[in-house]
Amino acid sequence: MVENKYDCLILGCGPAGQKAALAVSKMGKKAAIIEPRFLGGICTNTGTVPSKTFREAAIHLTNHRLRYMDAAFVQKPSMESLVNRVEWVINKETEVIERNLKSNRIDIISGYGRFVDTHTVEVTDKSGTVLGTYKAEKVIVCSGTQPFLPPDVPFDEQKIFYTDNVLKMKKLPRSLTIVGGGIIGMEFCSIFSILGVKVNLVEKRSEILSLIDRDIRANLISQLDGRKTVFHLNDTVMTCKVDEQGHVSMVLESGKVVRSESALYCNFRTVNSEALGLDKVGVKITPRGIIEVNGLYQTTNPDIFAAGDVVGHPQLASTSFEQGRIAGTNAFGGICMPMSTNFPIGIYTVPEISYAGPTEAELTEKKIPYGVGKAYYKDTARGNIMGALDGVVKILFHQGTKKVLAVHVIGENATELVHVGQAVLELGGTIDYFINNVFNYPTLAETYKYAALAGLNRLNDV
Repeated sequence: MVENKYDCLILGCGPAGQKAALAVSKMGKKAAIIEPRFLGGICTNTGTVPSKTFREAAIHLTNHRLRYMDAAFVQKPSMESLVNRVEWVINKETEVIERNLKSNRIDIISGYGRFVDTHTVEVTDKSGTVLGTYKAEKVIVCSGTQPFLPPDVPFDEQKIFYTDNVLKMKKLPRSLTIVGGGIIGMEFCSIFSILGVKVNLVEKRSEILSLIDRDIRANLISQLDGRKTVFHLNDTVMTCKVDEQGHVSMVLESGKVVRSESALYCNFRTVNSEALGLDKVGVKITPRGIIEVNGLYQTTNPDIFAAGDVVGHPQLASTSFEQGRIAGTNAFGGICMPMSTNFPIGIYTVPEISYAGPTEAELTEKKIPYGVGKAYYKDTARGNIMGALDGVVKILFHQGTKKVLAVHVIGENATELVHVGQAVLELGGTIDYFINNVFNYPTLAETYKYAALAGLNRLNDV
C-alpha cells in the first residue's frame, strides 16, 4: 500500500476541521482533510445551516415579520418550497468551502479515518474496505457528533424524525410532538409553530432552555404560548409508536398520552470518537467519549490535537471554528491567543436569543453585586418600523464599577445585536460607553443606550 505523506491530517470537514486545515496551510504546511460524507460536515449539510435556512424561509414565506400588521399567514408554504431554499443555500455554502480549501492547497480525502499509530491514519469506506494509508507529523481530530437515537423508537422518515433528517418531511404536519427542550428542540418548536403547526413539547427538565436568563426565557415562553404550543415539562417519553390511525402516539412517564401527526426527537448528540482507534495512540477520552484536551487543544498524545464538538462544551459552530484555528496554529508552534470566555451564544428560535456573559443566577451565586438595565424594541422607532415589538435588550453591570458583566437579547436580529455588548464586555467597558456614544437612528442598537440609562436610573432611585 502506497503511503501518502503530509505535515498534518485533519479528521472531519466541519467548522473545526476547515479552520484547522486553513491555519495549518497558512503556516506553510501541507494539509489534508479526511471526510467520510460531505464537505462542511453536519453543520453545513444537515445541522446548523439547513435549520437556520429553514427558519428564515419560514419567517419570509409566512410574512411573520408583518404579524403586528395583521398580514401574517397570508399564505401557508409547502414543505417543498421551504426545502428548496435550504438546498440552494447548502449548495452555495459547499461551493464556498470547496473553493477556500482548494485555493489554500488543502487536499480532500474521501473516507473514514482511523489511527494505525500516532503518525499513521488508515482511510476506509463505509464497509470497512481500506482505501489508503496516510502519514503525518500531526493529526487534528475534528470528527464532530451524531444525534442519539433511542433504540426503541421506530424512526421511519415518514412519521417519526430526528434532527438530521427532519427536512425530509414530505409535507407539513397538522401537529408535531417534539422531544427535547434544549436549543435544537426549541429552535424547531418555534419554527414549526409559526408555520401553523400545533406543537407539543416534551422536556424531562422543569424548564426549557434552563441555562438562559429567566426574563429571556419567560419572553420566549409567552410568545410560544400565544402560538398554542403545549409544554409537557418534568416528563419523559416511555413509549412511542404509530397507531392504527397513522398518528404518532406517545405515553409519558406521568401517564399522559400525547398524539400528533408526526414526531421529532431532539435529544442530545453523541461524540464521534469511538471508531477512530484512539485507544491505540494514547488519547484519553471521558466516559461520554469526549476527547480530553489542554489549553492548546492538545490531547494526551502530544502529536494529536482535537477541536470542535469532540472536545465537549460548548459544541457550537462558532466556537468550533475558533477552536479549529487555535488547534491548527498550536500544532505547529504558532502564536495564538486563547479563545475568550465571553463568546456569544446564539439560539435561532423565533424570535432569536443571544447572550454573552453570565446570568443573574450565576452572578448571585458568585456574590457579584450587579445592576440591571432593560430596554424594549417597542420603545424604539426602528422596532416599530420593523414590527419587532417583542424584543428586549438586558444589560447586567457591576454596581460599584459599572463595568458590563453580561448582555442578554431576545428579538429580531438578536444574534447580530449581541456583538455590540460583547465588544464592550470583552474590552472591560462600562455602561457609560452606551450612554455617552452616538448610535445610528433609527436602529435597534439604540436599545443599549436606553437599557444603560434605565439601569443607572434604577441604581440611583431610592
